Amino acid sequence: MERITLQDLRDDAGRALESVGRTGEPVVITRYERPVAVLVGIDEWEELEAFRDSKDAAVIARSRAKGLFVLLPAALESLGVEPREVEALLADRADGAAASIPVPDLRERRE
Repeated sequence: MERITLQDLRDDAGRALESVGRTGEPVVITRYERPVAVLVGIDEWEELEAFRDSKDAAVIARSRAKGLFVLLPAALESLGVEPREVEALLADRADGAAASIPVPDLRERRE
């Protein structure tokens, strides 16, 4: 697996991209001789994302089987998304039809 410094990446990102595209092998990016990131090809990235999605789906299925659920507002909050933003987005996409689907704000109930 090829390793390049962050400075080399800044100076010639094209070479790193070409290497990944040509060989299909990831390129490790280092800073002060320590690995900080990995540049991977799109095919490998899509495989990684599919794997992560399948793991997430398995966790959700196990939780449902145990009767464990996470309320939408809590899930959104854990992702750093404001429930009201989602409500507004839904309303915009449905030309106002989704405005009748309220997203409760459970943060008001916390102690």
